Parts: sequence; C-alpha cells; structure tokens
Amino acid sequence: MRMLIIFSILITSCMANSNKNMLGKSNDQNFEEPDSTNVILYHFSEQGIGDWRVQDDGVMGGRSDSQLELTAENHAHFSGRISLENNGGFCSILQNVENNPYTISAKSVAFVLHLKGDGKEYNFRVRTPNGRYSYGFTFPTKGEGKWETITIPFDVMEATYRGRSIKVPNYAGENIVEIRFLIGNKKEENFEILIESIKVI
Repeated sequence: MRMLIIFSILITSCMANSNKNMLGKSNDQNFEEPDSTNVILYHFSEQGIGDWRVQDDGVMGGRSDSQLELTAENHAHFSGRISLENNGGFCSILQNVENNPYTISAKSVAFVLHLKGDGKEYNFRVRTPNGRYSYGFTFPTKGEGKWETITIPFDVMEATYRGRSIKVPNYAGENIVEIRFLIGNKKEENFEILIESIKVI
C-alpha cells in the first residue's frame, strides 16, 4: 500500500510539471514583438514642453508673435498673431535634436499628428542631417473643437529652404534632427492649435 501511495504522488508531480511547461510554451508562442514602425516621437501629455521653443519672423525683422504653453490637460498650446509688417508673415515652434537625432525605421512610411486645430492651415516639417533645408507639408485643420488625426506620407513632403523649393527628392524617411510646426498663410490672422503627439507609422 505504501509503495502504491508513493507511486501515485510521483505520477501527480510529473503531470503538474508537464502542464506547467505547456503553459510556458503557449505564452512564448503568443508573445508579439512591438511594431517598430509605430513609434511615438514626442508626446506632449507625457513629456511636457521639454526643449521645444518658439521661432517667429522676428528673426528676419517681422512683427508676428506667438506663445507655446502647456494646458491644464498637458497639451501643447501654440497660439499667436501673424503680421505681414516688415516682410514678416510666420510663426513656428520647433524642437532641435541634432545631438540625439530621431531614428526612423526603414519600414516607416508616414507621420501621424494628433491635434485640435482652428480651421487654418499649418505646415509640418522636418530636417535631416543631410542639409540645411527642410521637408514639409501643409495640411488643413477642421476647427470644429474636436481632436483630429493628420496622416502625412513621407513622399508628399517637399524640400524647401527659407520658403523656396529645393530640387531634391521628397523626404524618404531619413533620421531627423529637427521638427517644426509653422503657420504662414500670407495674411494677417490670429491662430491657436493644440498638439498632443507626433509619431511615425
């Protein structure tokens, strides 16, 4: 009888270990690697203003003026007044990351912006280590007081330098040393936009 009890215990132990190993194997098979093409570059709600800063047409003698603040809900609030005086006409915010560029996956194809606009057009642009020019694309906003998602394919972003087109191929997913939001619609106007995040897909 004693031998029978010991034998039963050994069988039960082996079955428990077998089930444990099967569960472990199942978990390993269901594990999925993160999608390297879906990467948040900057999230204002989590990172704050950080090293983002304002750059208006005052650098060229213009009179436009803007501010960048963090709202109570931790969204970037970019607002101001565009003036055409003294050949001005733009306001912008930018983040320079030349010391630690953003790495863009070779599989990525577009930028995705999550923001709340005011019905006006804005320009999103990036600069790479390959030159002083930027790649940009102008997009409209709805201005209905609702958050919207703006998707900008890499291949529609054209190269410009100081407002003039550059004869080089459109943006092809190179690493980024600068990101900028700019408004300059060739007219005097007030503006404001809330920005939550910038990511690539």
